[in-house]
Amino acid sequence: MNPTLRLQGSFGFRAHGSIQTRIDGRLIVSEITGPWNRELVDDWALHTYHDALKLSETGPWVALGIFLESMMCTPDALDSIRRTVQYSAVKLRCVGYAIVADPAVEGRELMAPTFAAIYHDVVPFKMFSDVDAARAWSQEQLRLNGADA
Repeated sequence: MNPTLRLQGSFGFRAHGSIQTRIDGRLIVSEITGPWNRELVDDWALHTYHDALKLSETGPWVALGIFLESMMCTPDALDSIRRTVQYSAVKLRCVGYAIVADPAVEGRELMAPTFAAIYHDVVPFKMFSDVDAARAWSQEQLRLNGADA
């Protein structure tokens, strides 16, 4: 989520897909419509950096991603996600990443192991089919890390 990441290696492509983010208590909720590319991930990281910084000042927080239409993305988008996850866990007190993708979301089964590998040994991660289960898991991560959810 380092704001300078956007400037590194830009090829001038426009962002593909869309992301809407909001703070909901101690969660940063992102609704991601794919397929998407690195430029979109970098825009998301830059946009949510300020929200993450604000939350980190008062305690741990959890990222909740809700995937719509497609989870497919480019390899360089995955690299940007990996850097963002590491930065948010180490520098910004993120204590969990929950992903919600309905079984009908394109690429869900293909991308699930790839996403699990990104978060492995960095921060707790779990994939869900419904938002309520993801929220409950997120609240538990906050509780385990001493945050008032």
